Amino acid sequence: MELVPDTPNVELRLRRDGHRVVVLNFPYDVNIVAAVRAIPGRQFDWDTKEWSAPIDDWVGLHIAHLLTRFPDLQPAPEVETWLERISERWIATVATTKHDGRGWFVLRTRGGEIPEAVADRTITFDGQTLASMSRQVAEVLSEQRAVRMDRAAQRCVEALLNDTEPPRARLVLAESVEGDRLKLDVLWDASLGDAFSRLPGGQDGRGLPLDPWNADHLDAFLTEHGIPVVGAAVGAVHELREEHEEAAAAVERSRATSAEPLDETAAKLGGELQPFQWAGVRYALDTRRCFISDEQGLGKTVQALAALEADDAFPAIVICPASLKLNWQRETRKWLPHRTVGVVEGRGAYTPSHDITILNYEIVAAHRRDLAAAKPRALVVDESHYCKNPQAKRTHAVRRLAESIPPHGLRLALSGTPVLNHAEELVSQLRVLGRIEEFGSGARFARQFGGELSEERLHWHLRRHCFVRRLKSEVLPQLPAKRRVVVSMPLDNEREYRLAEQSVIDWLREQPLDLADLDAKIARTLRAERLAQLGTLQRLAAKGKLEASMAWIHDFLASGEPLVVFARHREIQDALVERFPDAAHLLGRDSTEARDLAVRAFQQPDGPQLIICATRVASQGITLTRASNVAFLELEWTPALHDQAEDRVHRIGQRDAVTAWYLLAAQTMDETMSELLARKREIVAAVTDGQAGDETSVLSGVLKVLRDGEPYRHLRPVA
Repeated sequence: MELVPDTPNVELRLRRDGHRVVVLNFPYDVNIVAAVRAIPGRQFDWDTKEWSAPIDDWVGLHIAHLLTRFPDLQPAPEVETWLERISERWIATVATTKHDGRGWFVLRTRGGEIPEAVADRTITFDGQTLASMSRQVAEVLSEQRAVRMDRAAQRCVEALLNDTEPPRARLVLAESVEGDRLKLDVLWDASLGDAFSRLPGGQDGRGLPLDPWNADHLDAFLTEHGIPVVGAAVGAVHELREEHEEAAAAVERSRATSAEPLDETAAKLGGELQPFQWAGVRYALDTRRCFISDEQGLGKTVQALAALEADDAFPAIVICPASLKLNWQRETRKWLPHRTVGVVEGRGAYTPSHDITILNYEIVAAHRRDLAAAKPRALVVDESHYCKNPQAKRTHAVRRLAESIPPHGLRLALSGTPVLNHAEELVSQLRVLGRIEEFGSGARFARQFGGELSEERLHWHLRRHCFVRRLKSEVLPQLPAKRRVVVSMPLDNEREYRLAEQSVIDWLREQPLDLADLDAKIARTLRAERLAQLGTLQRLAAKGKLEASMAWIHDFLASGEPLVVFARHREIQDALVERFPDAAHLLGRDSTEARDLAVRAFQQPDGPQLIICATRVASQGITLTRASNVAFLELEWTPALHDQAEDRVHRIGQRDAVTAWYLLAAQTMDETMSELLARKREIVAAVTDGQAGDETSVLSGVLKVLRDGEPYRHLRPVA
């Protein structure tokens, strides 16, 4: 590098705006340029080909270092004078830390000497210079123009100058376009920041949302650590506490297991409600628009009918799965014998003229206008998770029909499993109830209920607004708990299954596991192909264990006890019917009337000992309590279907312990699905029962296990 003789490369100038700057002018050198780029506030002028930076002590440090490193650079005399003055000042950064149970300033000197008034109050610990938090030190720090303090150090200095001992941290309110949040302003104890970020309800270190659910956790934290609340946070925390107290009472009402009957209504009913059912009726009447989400078998239908009668909410509309229409008709005639009831069949013209009109989801759109014209005062949506998909036509039709209910009318959503897979499935159901505004909005729902313990928080808010749910263990202690038993089955087509399994594995390894980044149409096609491939494996496993499973059923029937058997695929169902011709059955090809007769026959003391059921046909709306044992020959993709199927037996009227037998093909995808279904139950329980759990997709989980070549193979085949 050759420099222009007698021309300073570093000089001080006065800019046109009146500000003084240091200017660097030198022939291009990659090393010098790299060093200049480290100068704070530096700029490059493309016209003059010069670098410049504001004149301050920190810039001076960089300039001095630059001149030392590149001695060929020539400073102007005024630059040398400037740098000499800087060398006489203390230049440092100041932070805070915790040591020996109290707060200290952390001094990192970059130039000059620590003033004596501060140096006398320092110690050295772990290679750091620590200064005591005293007023004397704070006064010196506040007077040093070349000392840069971080936010925490500034807050501590301000407190000390006001003769206040700096707290370890303080709670403040942070405002943003995404919504106000409570944050912990750490002054000198960083461990509190970590503890605060772990509080339930926290979201990715962004602080706590202003959510009354957080109030108890927040109060416990503030009390335990003695954290002061300052500024606007004082009012915000006060409002949270008041809102939490008010909400806590509503949550308790949603858990009520006993209430006095409504005498006038009780006199009209065709039976006697239990105390917890009266509590559910009263909750529905108070909230007007709510979920009745009691565990399967606790009489949600009866509570809905009693609420309609108590409110005189007629005409009323009941929407339910097609397979449950006769059940609703039968229950209505039993419990409300003085009311007229009509069942809508097909899409042909229908004129509503009854107190209660019952129709299935598939035909709501065809009859919506006529139903709305009848000016209904109540809407009951049974198995409301049928409305989980916001894009589905039936969801749109049900929502539009719900809008015809008067503002103070009754809207009741019945489902023991309102969430089958994801919490977002509640959004459409909340819209049907007219409750989504209390949870933000559909777009904000996932964002609002994200973070630590989000499922428990959502569960609390549901109970706060519109969700009554009681468990059998809470309201029917005489009802025995059910247990699940896995029975391993050998395959008689082992070679065929293994060849198919390896073929699927090889196929999966040729494509990405995550389809999110692919074109939507391609992703849909691959998902369908994957489901088909896994369906083939399921059928092979079911086929291979069929003989062993039927032998197990035969042996079980020898005990004389009734048995309910569920199967998924038609060929398995047909094989069972052929092997056990005297069994009753509830299959997809059976008419609604035939199914009703089969249930009635099975429930009789001298009825068939065995009933064969298609899982998706017979898992809802029927009672099979004559049996206390249920067996599954095949697995579904969601645990809710199994839970619902089990609860055909485990419900009101059951007096014996219930056992669910899972006949699984050993060392096949049966095991993989079983493990993942158990995990899936956790996320479903987290929202409906307020318990924590880790979400996982059963389908994607099975794909990953197969693709990685590490299937669950813990069962041993037993002939």
